[in-house]
Amino acid sequence: MNKRNCIILATAILLGFIILGITIRLAIEDLSQNISSPDNEDHINNLAELYRYQMVPVNDSNIIIFDRKTGKYWRKFAPPNEGPTEWTRERAPNYNK
Repeated sequence: MNKRNCIILATAILLGFIILGITIRLAIEDLSQNISSPDNEDHINNLAELYRYQMVPVNDSNIIIFDRKTGKYWRKFAPPNEGPTEWTRERAPNYNK
């Protein structure tokens, strides 16, 4: 490769990185403006409601469903190879005392 081809290649690579950086920066700025807009507040609340409950497998025989909004949880003992059992509502510990 001669010197002229190396300069053209280096310039093309540098120009490509500059264009890529500008594109990524504009996309991130647009995304941050869309997220922080007041019109999007309902969407954020809907996502919080969607992920309100969390299922926690304690071991092979116990399952807990946790309500992130209220702090309540329900526990179910499910022995392997047996039929369904009833859910029992448990009280969450109060750490604010």
